[in-house]
Amino acid sequence: MDDAWRQAILEPPLQTPELPGTGGRIRRREADFRVEEIEAYPTDGRKGAHLFVPLTKRGLSSEEAVGLLAERLGLDRRELGMAGRKDRVAITTQWVSVPASAAEALARFEHPSIELGEPRPHGHKLRTGHLRGNRFTIVVRDLAVTPQEAVTRAQATLDVLARDGGLANLYGPQRFGRRGHQLDRGLEALGRGRSGRRGNLVVGAGQSALFNLYALLRRERGHWQRVLAGDLLHKREGGMFECSEPEVDQARLDAGELRITGPVFGSRMWAPSEGTPAAELEQEVLRIAGIEPRALASLGRKAAGTRRPLTAAIEPLSLEPAPAVPDEELGPGLCLVFVLPAGTYATHLCREIQGDAEHPPDIDPG
Repeated sequence: MDDAWRQAILEPPLQTPELPGTGGRIRRREADFRVEEIEAYPTDGRKGAHLFVPLTKRGLSSEEAVGLLAERLGLDRRELGMAGRKDRVAITTQWVSVPASAAEALARFEHPSIELGEPRPHGHKLRTGHLRGNRFTIVVRDLAVTPQEAVTRAQATLDVLARDGGLANLYGPQRFGRRGHQLDRGLEALGRGRSGRRGNLVVGAGQSALFNLYALLRRERGHWQRVLAGDLLHKREGGMFECSEPEVDQARLDAGELRITGPVFGSRMWAPSEGTPAAELEQEVLRIAGIEPRALASLGRKAAGTRRPLTAAIEPLSLEPAPAVPDEELGPGLCLVFVLPAGTYATHLCREIQGDAEHPPDIDPG
């Protein structure tokens, strides 16, 4: 893969480059970046199995917080479950499951950086990915314009993204390690057809890089929201199917009924039919990356692959000026409140709104 594509994967071009941004910075303080996990389903009330507990933390990664909780409860870390990982430099609330047998120890738990809510009984352990999305409350400080002008510019960006099918559902640079070293290792592992003993940790970086490459290539070719024969399309309220009538499905895509999916390459990924324009585009991605399709078939169950929507719907909840914080010498800013689907990177949306303003990355969204 040449350096230009590698750099584009790590720092994708803006989806709305024609719009003026607000400038500014995020994460000037923990309270300016809040995340609240939205559960995928209600607890079932079945006693005797597990307890689902809302855990609010600050200054800790999710693994650190859950590890501390397990230690204080006298449990093996593997006995606890969580749906997704949340940011360290933030105040975040997420669901964690613990065995019901730990109820008494749970009631005694105290930690200065962790607060637990009311436990709810459930019949099964919480698994990775079992969440509907995340609600974000983010304040952008040090704006390049007045807060009111920032509101106007941010709304214009949201309007254009909505007309463009949503936010580009790209993986963030944090997925690829410092200076992208995991990207290179991941692509090498994919090319060798080896997932390794640790499964997707390295290979996942390679899969993420290829997805970003596919999305950027599709945008460059003018097919971003144009349906191609062979595309695997996801129904908003249902499953997935292969497109055989592009004109018919284009109308459904434009109406918001469908989403185009891109490849997270693996050993068992559902791919477009051979000879279709969609298949040719995916094969071109592998050629650019120097990966032979037969290598992917050797990855095994640990890297089976999947499909990922090219865009993510943004549910904006509020957009307004944020007051200054004189005690911390912080001026006024722009407060964004919105919901994104699980796995979508909020910092991508912030970058679109800010323009190319510099901001620190967050960890994988859950």
